[in-house]
Amino acid sequence: MPVLLVVEDNAVLATTLVRFLRDQGQLTVAAVAPTAEAAIEQLRHLAVDLVLVDVSLPAMNGIDLVAFLRKQYPTLPCLMLSGHNESHYVRRALAAGAKGYVIKQDPIAILVAVQRVLVGETYLSEELRRKLYH
Repeated sequence: MPVLLVVEDNAVLATTLVRFLRDQGQLTVAAVAPTAEAAIEQLRHLAVDLVLVDVSLPAMNGIDLVAFLRKQYPTLPCLMLSGHNESHYVRRALAAGAKGYVIKQDPIAILVAVQRVLVGETYLSEELRRKLYH
């Protein structure tokens, strides 16, 4: 079963998301980190298959975390999770090395995105693809 690290500072959303991923996606969530710094620390002790990263985090933001993780763990895929659907966030995240970008308000898309990224694909939710490429 794939193992995830969720980086999300909203505790209620994180709890709901973890429950949903476990129940619907047959995924294991090894830990939830409320900050980028906590995620970096936890990754020293965890073996995970994917990091699900919120864009807006206190102190270091999620996009900077992805850039850091790409250097430290080049084969570890990161998927951005955000309430921001503006194309400049998406472009910055992908340029930093994210393997996908999905909007928080669409739980089914989050699940699909995780599954696609785990098999090596890049995922953008339909709404974001339209904004970026049309």
